[in-house]
Amino acid sequence: MGYELNGSRLREARRYRRLTITSLSEEIGVSKQMISRYERGTAQPGLDVFQQIVKSLQFPVAFFTGENKFDYEDEGTYFRSRLTSTQSEKMPSETYKKASGLVRDLFGEYIDFPPLFVNNIDSKSPKTAASKLRAAWQLGDKPIEDMLRLLETHGVIVAVVNSGSEKIDAHSGYVDINDARYYVVLVDAHSTTFYRQQFGLAHELGHFILHADSVDPQSLDGGEYRQMEKEADEFASEFLLPAQPFEESIGGKLMDLDFYARLKTKWHVAAGAMVFRARSLQLLDSDQYLRLQKRISARGWRKEEPLDRITAPIKPHLLSDSLDLLENANIIHARDIAGLLDSRYGVALPTEILSQVIGVPVSRFKAEIVQLKDLSVK
Repeated sequence: MGYELNGSRLREARRYRRLTITSLSEEIGVSKQMISRYERGTAQPGLDVFQQIVKSLQFPVAFFTGENKFDYEDEGTYFRSRLTSTQSEKMPSETYKKASGLVRDLFGEYIDFPPLFVNNIDSKSPKTAASKLRAAWQLGDKPIEDMLRLLETHGVIVAVVNSGSEKIDAHSGYVDINDARYYVVLVDAHSTTFYRQQFGLAHELGHFILHADSVDPQSLDGGEYRQMEKEADEFASEFLLPAQPFEESIGGKLMDLDFYARLKTKWHVAAGAMVFRARSLQLLDSDQYLRLQKRISARGWRKEEPLDRITAPIKPHLLSDSLDLLENANIIHARDIAGLLDSRYGVALPTEILSQVIGVPVSRFKAEIVQLKDLSVK
């Protein structure tokens, strides 16, 4: 055959492409029983089938034949839409999280990154935890203009990726690479506005503070998961919209949707999230809240609010700025990253994945065709 297929890598690439065993078997022309055997390592494909696998899944040959040269653990992922998204819609996150952690680990040999915040918030009350974190990060009661930069400043890895699902806004969790532990937040590239992004990132921060060190998200039943998501929402509301200054900013405009929209420029949060916060603070009674919800629906604000098109979502900078520094210092170039990950970790990733987790165009990974002549050579 010439190649020995690593069955776990085949499974990972198939899941990243959101293919079932049946759909992959139909695509490459072998039985689903054989695909199962390949993944379990009890059978090896012939060269022609191996080539079909590589062509179908679009991962480097070395990915399928490699073995991990590092200790790795994915500690579970918190999906903001776990209860409505399908299993296949969540599969790519496994690879994105691993890729983010590997790039961060590689760059960390040369870059002095902000250390990951040591979570010593001892309260499991969303309200109390949010207040304590604001104090720990010296934020006072001021609005938070950029949640993404705030997370990166405290050592959280954030990547904007194509999850392939309209149901998944953001997801997060720890990954362990050898002795290092990283927290990764993945934001879907196509399902968010800046204001929605703000709340989604605060929600994932809630998971990091309240749940990540004590709760395995994959072990929860539906009711337990809903409760955990509710707690993360409560944390995000308290963290982004502190009770007293938020109430003062609304004044007597509680039933004025246009005023909530104008407040977006102050609090950097969606109008719908502010209406929800007003209700949770009991500034609105149930009838008032219902009337506002009906007006939101009638105006089409569930899909798009005023100002959503004016303010673009924020892009991560932690890894992309690190790559710029490494290239300027002639230490690592984008075109070298896939090979370095393969040689050091045994994981040869497609450039489409690397470009997303680092936040740079795919074209950055292509080797130059033309170069300057060496004029010192006569």
